[in-house]
Amino acid sequence: MATTDQRRARLQSLIDAAGMTGTQAAFAIGRTPSRLGDYLAGRTVPSALVLLDLEEAAEQASKRTWMRAADVVDAVGDHADTDPILAMRMLLQGRDQSLALNTPARQAIWATGSPSRGLTGPWKTLTYQLLRDSACAGRPIPRWLVAPTPLERSWAPLPVREDRPLHQGLAKLGVLVNERDLLTV
Repeated sequence: MATTDQRRARLQSLIDAAGMTGTQAAFAIGRTPSRLGDYLAGRTVPSALVLLDLEEAAEQASKRTWMRAADVVDAVGDHADTDPILAMRMLLQGRDQSLALNTPARQAIWATGSPSRGLTGPWKTLTYQLLRDSACAGRPIPRWLVAPTPLERSWAPLPVREDRPLHQGLAKLGVLVNERDLLTV
């Protein structure tokens, strides 16, 4: 039989293998952060299901084929200065992939990691807002994904058509994008 220290070490190693914070891991297994803290401190013995859920999350993290929020920021940053259409395509692809994540474990994994390069200016505002919008319904949001700062001057990443409505949420931040340009279906 496993000792308390062995169970705690196993839990922590699975959380580390998945690249999650405690809050993300708790979300992934459908527990509160305080309950996970009780497991890790040895105050409560986790069920076998908790271990199985964390093992599955760690496996999904190692085999994922979809973009995490950090990957989206890196992809946008790679193309923002040279190919804005490709940068927008990468942003929308990453946003759509995040909306399709249908398990708590995958949603928690989406919030892991940090971008290797930072975005600044209007691309940061646009990217951060769309990523925050896709992390709705209590899903984990990466710690680094702060609320975007409104721009001092309006900016449009793509040509804006006057005969089509603007996305109002982005317009409040100074980013001018036609709603239709954010649809990928």
